[in-house]
Amino acid sequence: MQNIRTQNLKIAEKGAWISISAYIALSIMQLGISNIVGSESLRANGFNNVTDILGNIALLIGLRMARVPADDNHVYGHWKIESIASLISSFIMALVGFEVLREIIQNLIENKQTKVEPLGAVIGVIAAVVMLAVFYYNRRLAKQVNSPALMAASRDNLSDAVTSIGTAVAIVAGSFHWVIVDRLAAVVICGFILKTAFDIFRESAFSLSDGFDEQLLEKYKVAIEKVHKIESVKMLRGRTYGANIFLDVVVEMSPDMSVSESHKATEDIERILRDEFDVYDTDVHVEPSELPEESRVANVSLLLLSKEEQLLAGKNLKAKGFVEINELGQESLEATLSPMGILHYSANQISARTFILNYETDGKIISSVWRRYGTWKCYFRQVTKKS
Repeated sequence: MQNIRTQNLKIAEKGAWISISAYIALSIMQLGISNIVGSESLRANGFNNVTDILGNIALLIGLRMARVPADDNHVYGHWKIESIASLISSFIMALVGFEVLREIIQNLIENKQTKVEPLGAVIGVIAAVVMLAVFYYNRRLAKQVNSPALMAASRDNLSDAVTSIGTAVAIVAGSFHWVIVDRLAAVVICGFILKTAFDIFRESAFSLSDGFDEQLLEKYKVAIEKVHKIESVKMLRGRTYGANIFLDVVVEMSPDMSVSESHKATEDIERILRDEFDVYDTDVHVEPSELPEESRVANVSLLLLSKEEQLLAGKNLKAKGFVEINELGQESLEATLSPMGILHYSANQISARTFILNYETDGKIISSVWRRYGTWKCYFRQVTKKS
């Protein structure tokens, strides 16, 4: 899986390079032409693309560094650098957005009048078409490689396409001497810049602070509880490293299970979470569940007396492979014994889940072995004539 994740990061770099190329071309074109056509909204959109260049460069660096293998100081790898790159890009976008907004508000206060040429509207439409194409490409690529950083970049691509359309409309209005529309559109574009920066910051900070989606945890819990022999999920917590999900799981299983059985159950948990939810790493800890009251040592003696009587009365409480030895020392079919008149009963504990019962009935001495494997079953019985 490590190799697959590394390869996905390499693929994600394609999206970053395409975005950078598109933003460089659009920012040069829009900033240059904005001075000619006199549109503040086109200029704001050009600066918006400049922030995107810086943000995608940060993204590209993050994707490269995230591929560095784990070392002694980073035992989980360098995956979180992808989230750090997204965080840095949000800061860059916010700084530029506030600076452009400051200049626009200053021009509104000073009420500077500038003639707006309709040519800028064509540039806005071209920018919108280009960014829509980049958005669809990056969104598809982000889903393919499961990259949160590239998915954040694709959302920025979409907001850029929307603001470019708004820019074109504002320039048309400005060419009819409604310059205030052009300036207000520039303010709205700055709002888009700041909103996108905040969204990227929030998601990156959530991941870096080990936040995790509670709804996903609930889905994982439901899947784990379906695993055979799992009695309950005692604790479940998750964290993300870039696009990789790491889970810590504590489950309760019957204390009667062997080490190999409980280990098999933990492997089933890891497999299900990996195959169904693409979880990168799962650490499973097993704890014994509490036995019901009747299974505790203090009550086992009376419980097994009742079960022995039921067995003698014909109830099938025998384990698979049950063996009985008769008075002659030979393996035989189950002897006919009376469930009534049990005398001198005693129960001796051999292990946490094994007891030997000794008693007399019908003039015979009986020794039977009961073992708890989820439920109590009789595995062996020895019948001896009373001398």
